[in-house]
Amino acid sequence: MPLKPQKTKLDPRVEPYGDNAVLVAYDVLGYSEKASNAIHQLSDTLRDMNLWTNVVPAYDSLMVTFNPMMIELSSALNTVKTSLNNLSKAKKDKPIKPIDIPVFYGGEDGPDMENICKSSKLTETQIIKRHSSRLYRVCLMGFIPGFAFLSETDKKLHHPRHATPRLKVAPGSIGIANWQTGIYGLESPGGWQIIGRTPLSIFDSKRQEPFALKAGDQVRFIPQGKV
Repeated sequence: MPLKPQKTKLDPRVEPYGDNAVLVAYDVLGYSEKASNAIHQLSDTLRDMNLWTNVVPAYDSLMVTFNPMMIELSSALNTVKTSLNNLSKAKKDKPIKPIDIPVFYGGEDGPDMENICKSSKLTETQIIKRHSSRLYRVCLMGFIPGFAFLSETDKKLHHPRHATPRLKVAPGSIGIANWQTGIYGLESPGGWQIIGRTPLSIFDSKRQEPFALKAGDQVRFIPQGKV
């Protein structure tokens, strides 16, 4: 069964993750907008401290790593807990300017569009409108360089992954997996339902900044061609 987004109280666990990391985790299934907002607000706060070797946000958790020769585990735990407690008192961040992602939907660029049409009982035009009408957060980066896991897509578009993944998915492909939508940064095997593709280079190891997107960014899809 696909995981469904849930409402949740913002009461995360904060615990050691080995001797040089702290994990903040919300016990939710699927996507929680409140938890995601808190995670990325906490991520921004912790990055500004210059205490950590890595700050890694995800859908329902955040991990920070540190040099145990520079900071003790107990101190790291207290710093993270204090930062969490202060989130509600913090001023709201300025709105983030969205990054526009041009997308060619359907056809050769979106070979699984028909699957979504059948399961949603919507036309291709309706699917494009629903998929491109909301603002998405980049919740985390993985499983290959440049792959952007985005926040929940329209509920009518939820669709399971392929039972058997493709051996090759083109770079820039836009996919749906259960409630998620995401962007492939490189050619890769993958089981997501591909509904479109962007001509933008999402990841290029030769660029000074290889990644076009990072966790915390907001993106919106701009349909190209005839819609």
